[in-house]
Amino acid sequence: MSGDRGSRRGGVVLTVATIAIGLGSIPGFLFGYLGAVFEDDLGISKPALGVLIGVFFGATGLASTVGGAWAERLGAHKAVGLDMLVVAAGLLLAVLVPTYPSLLVMAVVTGAGYALSNAGTNMAVAASIAPARHGIAMAVRTAGVPAVGALQSLVGVAAAAAFGWRPVLVVVVPVILLVAVLCFWLLPAARSSGDPAAAVVEAHDLVGDGPGTPRRVHLPAGFAWYPIAAFLLIAGTQPIYSWSVLYLDEVGGLSVPLAGALASIGSAVAVVAMIVLAGRFDRTGGDRVRPVVVLTAVATVGVALLWLGILAGPVSMTAGLVLGGLAQLTAIGMMHAAVVATAPHLVGRASGATMAGYYLGALLSAPLFGVSVDATGGYGLGWGVSVALVAASVLCFVRCRSVTAQAQAARASAA
Repeated sequence: MSGDRGSRRGGVVLTVATIAIGLGSIPGFLFGYLGAVFEDDLGISKPALGVLIGVFFGATGLASTVGGAWAERLGAHKAVGLDMLVVAAGLLLAVLVPTYPSLLVMAVVTGAGYALSNAGTNMAVAASIAPARHGIAMAVRTAGVPAVGALQSLVGVAAAAAFGWRPVLVVVVPVILLVAVLCFWLLPAARSSGDPAAAVVEAHDLVGDGPGTPRRVHLPAGFAWYPIAAFLLIAGTQPIYSWSVLYLDEVGGLSVPLAGALASIGSAVAVVAMIVLAGRFDRTGGDRVRPVVVLTAVATVGVALLWLGILAGPVSMTAGLVLGGLAQLTAIGMMHAAVVATAPHLVGRASGATMAGYYLGALLSAPLFGVSVDATGGYGLGWGVSVALVAASVLCFVRCRSVTAQAQAARASAA
């Protein structure tokens, strides 16, 4: 019976964390999926839209290291709940003051707040789900982002085209406030995902007054490869979500609603596939990083198909959208599981460090992609650079395998 209660409790935590991480990402994808609406309503150019997207993710990246530490102090429930309140306030500001400066403020504030959700949801899930199920659990948690993205691209694009973007946000704000209440109520504090003494043993780098009294516990040696790999991965794949609708519209010759529907279908397929694949990886067990290496290689192929779509047309574009999105999302979910496996007793800080690199990649990717489109009059340069960046992330994740193996071996030796 206690096992059943624990399983149900874990399911509730995972559900709330998944919804929260998805809703927290709304400002980051808002200006990509609804870009055409913002262009018409406020006269915002593509580079300016790219700046808004980049600022959101850049603020998340800059705040992630501090946000991970704060999440451990606040507890997962307070960290994620606080971010939901920040997102609701930011969207409300955009509705009441529909100007570019207010949108910029919203992007900064909600982006910084999102750092709390990234660390907090990882902490909550890692503490509530058995380690053997961390792969599928982190995949489900990560699926909250594309699931909300699918709603934005399918329902949001059509609704904004019919009624305007402000009424759409007015409907979303109460939903986010309700989820904030659920976070405070149902998520655990999860300030530590394991035995602090074990964290002391694995750190290899302690400062204290004597044996058994450490003041500082550091991440495993070489952990910096994770934020570097994450930086390259998101820098190369972020355009799949931020620019695919406009790309399909302007180059593929599809209407904005149809392009949004295809993006939505692609996200839905990716969500289902990533959960199935993560479950398979959990059953095989063992190396948590190897699947990330394989998936980033597949993501490289997906982005290459989007690039080739300039010549091959909408079929290649759609195939690249689905394949690239599926591989990227599954890789991210498995990356979170790998981070937890590498530093299981410092989940907040490890997540914060990794996501700092991840979102700094988004900071540069979104605006520079928009600038390249305006400067060259096409999408060729942007997609070409994206392919190179994702390919480089494959090599970095190969290095991460060694980092994780060494950290696990050190823990096993100490035990």
